[in-house]
Amino acid sequence: MAREGRLSARKEVVLRALVEQYVRTGEPVPSKFISDQLAAVFGPGYASATIRNELAALEEDGLISQPHISAGRIPTDLGYRYFVERLMGESQLTLDEQRLIRHQFYQVQHRLDEWVRLTASILAQVLQAAAVITPPRDAEARLKHFELLALYESVALIVLVLEDGTVRQERIILDNPASQEDLSRLASRLNDRFRGADARTMDTLAFTQGGDLPPDEVLVMASLARMLAQLDILTPDAFYHEGIGQLLQREEFTHADADQVRKVVEALEQNRLMPALAPQVMQGEGVQIIIGGENEADALKDMSVVVARYGERGGMGGLLGIVGPTRMQYGRAVAVVRYLTQLLNDLLAETYNPQDVSEPAGEDEPDDPTMPYSDVFQGEGS
Repeated sequence: MAREGRLSARKEVVLRALVEQYVRTGEPVPSKFISDQLAAVFGPGYASATIRNELAALEEDGLISQPHISAGRIPTDLGYRYFVERLMGESQLTLDEQRLIRHQFYQVQHRLDEWVRLTASILAQVLQAAAVITPPRDAEARLKHFELLALYESVALIVLVLEDGTVRQERIILDNPASQEDLSRLASRLNDRFRGADARTMDTLAFTQGGDLPPDEVLVMASLARMLAQLDILTPDAFYHEGIGQLLQREEFTHADADQVRKVVEALEQNRLMPALAPQVMQGEGVQIIIGGENEADALKDMSVVVARYGERGGMGGLLGIVGPTRMQYGRAVAVVRYLTQLLNDLLAETYNPQDVSEPAGEDEPDDPTMPYSDVFQGEGS
């Protein structure tokens, strides 16, 4: 395949021109347009016949395709992949954009729930895409404390609190009836022993020491281990999404098949994509791009994901990213996701390790705090 090796310099110039023009217009790109554009910049080495030959070679390599015989060419998923890995220019937010974003976060201070909402809102509006983000949480769920509440004679409620503040609850059926006083003593005893424990520690101790403990104590330990293990996994309900409306305003969806649009909306609303990508993203570095058919969800085969992990590895953090058409301004999307990732890194460090934080990068607050997004951000449009 072409991406296994480097294309010639001229093929790269042709491919880059084609991808950038197709992203701008959404229309198949004719060879004459590329020839005229490149000849004006580079001279006679990019005559029409030469460009047609290079386009034919790129098509043979699987980097571009021709929707109709008389039409121009469009990039394939492989063409986009080559573009983002080898040809995409570096992009950064303007100082005005940085100031506005930082001002929005300054207004919500240390309210973590507002960080999530605001990050998603900025991503969706600036990139005209569906934004997806998880609230910050510990990389590994660890027990802070739990309570046992008597509901009925043999039914109790476990209220579990993690070190990062996450709260979960679950009903359990006891082997023997127990009073609230009995349950409180049991909870106090286990809290003293397992404070700070993770799922593996709790499960191992429940297994190795179970034969020497009362049945209800073993049951509670096993339930806590299972709840902690479930919290280690980023399930669909851990993801917050916003911007499906902005996404559907993109040109790709204005005349799309209604059934295909429905499938895309359902996949995004039910968060079927990000949980599958989470392990890969959490292990990776920097901003990652998943293009078209690289997605596992069939409904999103014509979509791309630009996503990153925020927070310290092994510590408090989460995922943030966008889902949009494969025809997107990848450089712009990477710049926005990267900047918000760094901003959340700064905020987390300031909140949890304030002594380790220097003055965050960026400019002072904007002179006009009421300045709307539209006055600063130049959205992608189509």
